[in-house]
Amino acid sequence: MDLQELLFLAATIVFALACRTFAHRIVRKMGLLAMLASSYMLGWFLTGSHVAGACGVGLWFMLPWVEIVVHVRRLRFTQTSEVKGRFAPSSEIFPELHELTQEIEDEGFVMTEDAGWKWSDTDHFMRIFYHEQSRMQATIGMVQQEGIPWTESYISLTSRLQDGLSYTTTNLAHPATMKSAPEQRINRQLKAQSMAEFVQLHETYLTSQGIERKDLAELDTNTLSTRIEQDLRQQIHHNVDAGLIEEAGEGLLRYSWRGCLFLWFQTMKEILIA
Repeated sequence: MDLQELLFLAATIVFALACRTFAHRIVRKMGLLAMLASSYMLGWFLTGSHVAGACGVGLWFMLPWVEIVVHVRRLRFTQTSEVKGRFAPSSEIFPELHELTQEIEDEGFVMTEDAGWKWSDTDHFMRIFYHEQSRMQATIGMVQQEGIPWTESYISLTSRLQDGLSYTTTNLAHPATMKSAPEQRINRQLKAQSMAEFVQLHETYLTSQGIERKDLAELDTNTLSTRIEQDLRQQIHHNVDAGLIEEAGEGLLRYSWRGCLFLWFQTMKEILIA
């Protein structure tokens, strides 16, 4: 690789990283294409072979599969997850919790409890709220994986119908790791700039589905965590029926190879669409 090729490669990488810092979808896609191009050029410049360049691009698509096979396939988890009361994480672990709580309460929601559950090596925390007038449940969630200094937080708004269906709007950034149960409808919204806008997006979603206030169930604030536990149970049972999760012995479950493929496709879709 000569100096001109090195500079050209470096410029492409810098352009790719710069594009990925933008929120605009088209600009972010340009960054992804530039990153793939830089991988191709690296293989080509080092070996003079277009096959090596193609292999460099292919690594971006194979690395998620390796992680799924090596780590996710080995995970074991129970058929039910008990959602129970717990203390909130410290401000060092979840520094945004207080601010997010204030924003939600400013929209008229009332905090009901802090709860959580453990799923394999992943710890889930939820702060649960309820808005009596709109019959809407709000949650602040945080996911933390053992042994990795990584957390992800999100907000969800859920409206439950009298017939058992639930409609949820969430800003969870990562793609779903399981299929939603037929009773659960999910609407991902990542661009809301405020809690007020997020509530408006959820209400717009309900309207688009033909749902009126009279269709919504009045919820007992003492049973909100129980309903979340029921949602988890429904989702796991649905994914067992769909073949994405299989029995692993001793009453435990794991992702099937079909489930691993589902996770890989979800990851690819997120990479290509984001």
